[in-house]
Amino acid sequence: MGKATKRKTPPVIQPLDGPTPEQISKGGVEREDFIHADLGQRVTAYVNRGGTPLARWLAEPPSLSPNQAAAIQHCLYLWRMAGTEKRVTANYGERIPGSGSSEIKAANEIEARQDLHRIQGYVPAKYWSCFENVIRWDEPAGVAGSKLGFTGRACDRAHTIVCFVADLIFEKERL
Repeated sequence: MGKATKRKTPPVIQPLDGPTPEQISKGGVEREDFIHADLGQRVTAYVNRGGTPLARWLAEPPSLSPNQAAAIQHCLYLWRMAGTEKRVTANYGERIPGSGSSEIKAANEIEARQDLHRIQGYVPAKYWSCFENVIRWDEPAGVAGSKLGFTGRACDRAHTIVCFVADLIFEKERL
């Protein structure tokens, strides 16, 4: 017979009751009661009302200047025209006859991609990556800032980079 092995007890995982005190102190997290659809019981949940970094920055007037907001809206428009926006459902518009000229749509898409490529050339690659991740892909600003090597106050660093890139786009594109 072999040596008896001691069974290891699996670690006990503590369920999270809600947001951490740090998340509550930053704001945007609200406690909400509702009726669970399957169980029919009253359930309490925490809802993050903060939204994306762009939504928070646009809601706070001194965060983004009107010029920066215009440059960001221009980039969002170009991403949408280039057909590279985030999609939730399939694009069924092309299958409907009479939905417009496919040649015009193709020309607009090519032009938008060329504009984006030109704009991307104005900015160093790591700054463009931070700008695109925060504005286009809704990445949290702290994560985007920490990817650039900033440890303390990474949210502020990402905000500064987004503002810098937006100002540069506004100036170069003469919006």
